[in-house]
Amino acid sequence: MNGSSSHFDVVAPPSAAEGTRAGVDAGRLALLSEIGRAATGLVDRLAFPPLAAQNIVAMVDAEACEIWLDEDGPVLAATFRAASAEPGGSAALEDLETALGGEPLLADLWLCLPIPGDPKPSGVLAVRRRGAWLDEERSLLEIAASLIDLGVEMASAGRLDDKARDEFLALIGHDLRSPLSMVRVGAQLASRNLDAGDLESVQQALRIIEAQSSRLVARLEALLDAVAADGRLLMRLEAIDMGDFAASMVEPFRLAALESGADTRFSVELQPGTPRARGDRIQLGQVLEHLLDNAAKYAAGGRVTVKIEAVGGNVQLSVCDTGPGIAPEDVERVFAPFGRGRSSAGKEGYGLGLYLARNIAAAHGGRLWISRTSRSGTCMSLAIPAASEDEA
Repeated sequence: MNGSSSHFDVVAPPSAAEGTRAGVDAGRLALLSEIGRAATGLVDRLAFPPLAAQNIVAMVDAEACEIWLDEDGPVLAATFRAASAEPGGSAALEDLETALGGEPLLADLWLCLPIPGDPKPSGVLAVRRRGAWLDEERSLLEIAASLIDLGVEMASAGRLDDKARDEFLALIGHDLRSPLSMVRVGAQLASRNLDAGDLESVQQALRIIEAQSSRLVARLEALLDAVAADGRLLMRLEAIDMGDFAASMVEPFRLAALESGADTRFSVELQPGTPRARGDRIQLGQVLEHLLDNAAKYAAGGRVTVKIEAVGGNVQLSVCDTGPGIAPEDVERVFAPFGRGRSSAGKEGYGLGLYLARNIAAAHGGRLWISRTSRSGTCMSLAIPAASEDEA
């Protein structure tokens, strides 16, 4: 390693002034999603890396991006330089070899990240930019590196069959829609309140953006884990205080309702003595987000109540709304992939949310069902095992 190299250090979280460059806007995440779509859709091994490099430059406002693949040493597969980039050479060979050993580093303005492979890195993603790198940006680049490995592997082995590819892309699109919409709402709130001089509200909106962006990054990482595991859900179980968890999930929906003028009221009711639940925080966040999204969509201007209680050896969470209810013939249909009830006419979505949510519940050893529905509203309930005393 040359003398100008250093191990990669993450700087402090972005301030409000740095928010635009912190990678929390929907545009950057859309570019990352485009890399994911290309990874599963391009059969030409030569076509995918250049597209990925171009999107990465735009995603992190970089001067240049190089993608190196390990062919008994680093071999340049693609390079892209921004039109405004200052003249400069490629990443140094010794730095690329260090990254191929599995260690990221920053040297001479080049951030070199290993492209994950099995059993060792399959290449190096090298990105050149002036200024400090933020934690959010590094997370996005790490996911991009994983997508590059997936894309190269898919191109080498042949593309997914049409049905599998369409289902994969539909699931990704559905899973990202709600967090992306919350990022947009947070940005709109921050912009409006900044103009009004309400800095406290700006900080609140930025916290929403930061939380939703982190959730998006975690979701993408989980999707990549699922691909690596032949589609199986991989869980990282922990003890979760469902009251605090639900309150944090409700807040973005409350702010979105205020921003849209829907005046929907949200509340969380926790039964005293309810134990912690045992689950994967990211996956349970997906379930609760789908339930809240459905309730807010169909009960606009009404009430959405999250009730949490102990039932047997389980923690049961119910999301109840004051919407139009679900027709008896649609009670099971709404849990089928692409299945939607009659009351969904004119509503956005693919009908995948509850299908995903029920699969996650089952993977936790629990279940998801419609516990009540009538013309005065619907309750959807999730029951998962409580954490043991040792875990809690």
